[in-house]
Amino acid sequence: MRTPRWASAAVLLAIALPLAAAPPPSGSFVGLFQIPATLSNPVGVTNAGDGSGRLFIVEQAGRIRIFDGSQVLATPFLDIASLVSCCGERGLLGLAFHPSYKTNGFFYIYYTRANGDIQIARYHVSANPDVADSASGTVLLTIPHSSQANHNGGQLAFGPDGYLYIGVGDGGGGGDPFESGQSTNTLLGKILRIDVDHGSPYAIPAGNPFAGPAAGLDEIWSYGLRNPWRFSFDRQTGDLYIGDVGQDAREEVDFQAAGAAGGRNYGWDCREGTQPYNDTSDTVNHPPVYNADCPGRTFVEPVLDFGHGPECSVTGGYVYRGRVQSFLTGKYVFSDYCGGKIWSTSQAGGWTRQQLPVPVNPQVTSFGESETGRIYVAYAGGTLDWLSPYTFQDVLPTHWSWPYVEAMFASGITLGCDTTPSYCPDTTATRADIAVFLVRGIHGAGFTPPPATGVFADVPTTHRAAAYIEQLYHDGITNGCATSPLRYCPDVTVMRADIAPFLVRVRHGAGFTPPAVGSTSFADVPPDFWAAPWIEQLFRDGISNGCALSPRRYCPSSDVTRAEAAGFIAKTFNLPLP
Repeated sequence: MRTPRWASAAVLLAIALPLAAAPPPSGSFVGLFQIPATLSNPVGVTNAGDGSGRLFIVEQAGRIRIFDGSQVLATPFLDIASLVSCCGERGLLGLAFHPSYKTNGFFYIYYTRANGDIQIARYHVSANPDVADSASGTVLLTIPHSSQANHNGGQLAFGPDGYLYIGVGDGGGGGDPFESGQSTNTLLGKILRIDVDHGSPYAIPAGNPFAGPAAGLDEIWSYGLRNPWRFSFDRQTGDLYIGDVGQDAREEVDFQAAGAAGGRNYGWDCREGTQPYNDTSDTVNHPPVYNADCPGRTFVEPVLDFGHGPECSVTGGYVYRGRVQSFLTGKYVFSDYCGGKIWSTSQAGGWTRQQLPVPVNPQVTSFGESETGRIYVAYAGGTLDWLSPYTFQDVLPTHWSWPYVEAMFASGITLGCDTTPSYCPDTTATRADIAVFLVRGIHGAGFTPPPATGVFADVPTTHRAAAYIEQLYHDGITNGCATSPLRYCPDVTVMRADIAPFLVRVRHGAGFTPPAVGSTSFADVPPDFWAAPWIEQLFRDGISNGCALSPRRYCPSSDVTRAEAAGFIAKTFNLPLP
């Protein structure tokens, strides 16, 4: 055993809250963190739901790019620039992956073709998971939209019912000159719903409000929309949120609870937001009727609307359901293209807008959601930000240990080091700290060990971690640091060699003895080193890959920081990472 090196009293006071302290609120802070990506006018961000963790970014000119967690891959996933009319409000506008993409490889795109018409097509991934088969395109639906370049809609999303929902603009111009919004005989100005798993090229779900002999087009799910640029489903509840871009005065957010019937009329062009709209651009009726057909209709009012200046065009987002519990959890996050503020709202909060304390950056084109519920924000200038809550002010989401620290907090293994709240990631961890972490990981956050009885000569029963240290002893994870008398060395900083036996015993059981090693995986761990079998087992278990490469090293004599301890412990207990 190495010679103990005693930590100062000042450090000891700084590294851990009193064990009975109330936990700080999870996700107390929120920030925008730029993703290292060079993009060209990104207008959509989504995930494939295949467990890969990749982000798929839609570039308006006709390319889909992959961010693999560290970089944007040089080769596009799909490039259909030759098929797309761009730009302004036209281009490649939407992307959705089939719920069974992992097994069937299908994904769907929404774009405006050369003459301006809207096209919905299905593609298939190639043998290379990072490249689609560009020759696999099958057109599902073409919607005439050649006379005006604006109000194309563009969102695709699979609902909790497994059907594909499609957001289509009203056909363009100003004031809905074609009267598309209120007409159920056109697909413009609608949310559509189709079944891509049956029929050729698709089938109509039986619950669609105008399916069958009823008047109206079979594909329509809801109508009275001007330009539902971005909509989304709450991944937990299935509720539908629609950001519908307004005309000259009001922007709106519409809401449909999961399980509610289709056929909702959201009002356009009889209403703009919550206000009556006087349509002076009626080119269908001669002479113009200026919305004389609106009285007597039943409209579903938006749950939230807001005026212009500097806002001009709502950008719908997502309900935050990330793994870091936060004041944002369960709230719908959205923005505005011109204003750039990011807001949250919720039914429980009376649908009021709450501006988030993050930088204001105009030209917000879209929000995106990762497999784990992370939210991303795309900007026309080519920037992609990660909107993330975090719990400790000194462990931002850009810190390498952030997912491990958040996972430990979520599991109740740590409360941080002070009430600001902070975690003190760069402070060295002591053997007392490790005892608390491990006992909480083994027995659960709500576990309170029995009072200490004085097993170790150097751990008085009044020591802040005495009960946890003795529980670790009773669990067979430690026999202390020395005998005659039995000592634990509670305030000694932990070296990387020391922590290996702790973690291996937790993973494999108190009676486990790792096999002897003839050679090691680490250049700085000789086979006859006392901890070599434990370190090798840690490597085999995937808990540590060492401290450096070329050659691979473990740094057995280096102190373990609280950040490193978080990584070790989160991996040992297989904690879900945010």
